Amino acid sequence: MAPCRDAMIKEVLTLKPDNTVAEAMEIYKKQNIRSLPVVDDEGNLVGLMGLRHVLVNLLPKSVTMEDGVQRLDFLMGAAPGIAKRLRKTLPLKVEEVMDTNPMVLEADTSTSEAVRVMALHGSPLSVVEPESGKFLGMISRQTLLGELEHLMLEMEAEGQ
Repeated sequence: MAPCRDAMIKEVLTLKPDNTVAEAMEIYKKQNIRSLPVVDDEGNLVGLMGLRHVLVNLLPKSVTMEDGVQRLDFLMGAAPGIAKRLRKTLPLKVEEVMDTNPMVLEADTSTSEAVRVMALHGSPLSVVEPESGKFLGMISRQTLLGELEHLMLEMEAEGQ
């Protein structure tokens, strides 16, 4: 099967580790996106920062820890407390909130393996050079499904 690089978005906005959460949130709102790769000055992927990471940071540790509190419904009026946490989260550096071990693919990874990884771990997936860790691009659900549709149409045209 074709390599996943065929589904890769090459022109990707990125964040730096020292960007603030507020700066990231502004990009998310303006671009209507949910997450961005975080790269160092050499272009190496160092993490993934998304709205999910911001939301997790708003919750008490007792909720996010393994075997922690399962529901917050019992806390009447908890929303103002969570909103106050947002005020404290916005000035934090992206590196304090980001996922430092995101799921990654190599450009030569097969499209079928990319489907498996995305189905199990979600999207988007970063694509990196295996030796250097240099960030090459991203694969989203849309680009991966678009590539699969393209492959399907090619196969139909060839009579397979």
